[in-house]
Amino acid sequence: MRLMLIALMLTAAPLAAQPMMTTAAPAASGYVADRPPLALMRLLPPPPEAGSTDEQADKFLYRQSKRGIGGPLWQSAIGQLSVTSPSFVKTVSCALGATLTPQTTPATMMLLRRAGTDLGRAVFLAKDYYKRPRPFSTDRGKACDPDAAKDGGKALGFAYPSGHAAVGWLWGLILADARPERSAALLKFGKATGDLRIACRVHWASDVTSGRLMATALYQQIEDTADYKADLLKAKAELSLAPVPEGCPAS
Repeated sequence: MRLMLIALMLTAAPLAAQPMMTTAAPAASGYVADRPPLALMRLLPPPPEAGSTDEQADKFLYRQSKRGIGGPLWQSAIGQLSVTSPSFVKTVSCALGATLTPQTTPATMMLLRRAGTDLGRAVFLAKDYYKRPRPFSTDRGKACDPDAAKDGGKALGFAYPSGHAAVGWLWGLILADARPERSAALLKFGKATGDLRIACRVHWASDVTSGRLMATALYQQIEDTADYKADLLKAKAELSLAPVPEGCPAS
């Protein structure tokens, strides 16, 4: 299932798509592994109730997204179906102003990987608990992810909250700690990661909002831990020496 794949991306090798990575990334323990993920999930509100104003807003935005099929955002979303894809890694690197590779930025990758371990536990617990259907399952509408058209989109798993939105926002917050001077670009990247899931038509807007909420709550838990602070210092040091990515769009 796609959920299982994303879990592996978060906990094992978030940037494994980079060239020249010849060995598996080491296992990573989370920063708040001693705290049950249920505690984080309790900070997440339930999905909109049937017939509520929020659900109607979700449905309206989903209908509106049909206008973007095949457009620029749709194409960008296709390039970021996987958070380990070269396109996604390039987007992160451009926002960071430093090229992320297993060879030159291992400490930064470990920083993201450890936080991803914490995030993955809570996101998948919430998805399994709420079991919210994906929007395309309500009308068989077209989505940019080819898995949406296979077996009812089962490989994508449940919708709420959005794992992509959570990952993008959490990594944006963390990398902004590592490079404060790039915080505006990094938070823009983090927000766009979730927005593209709406453009792809695989998530309701409230899935994306709640993914960011969960990421923010987790960030607030880990930012004051001693391990995070130590890893952050290592990441800052190596990022100051990392090569500047080429071919980035003008900001």
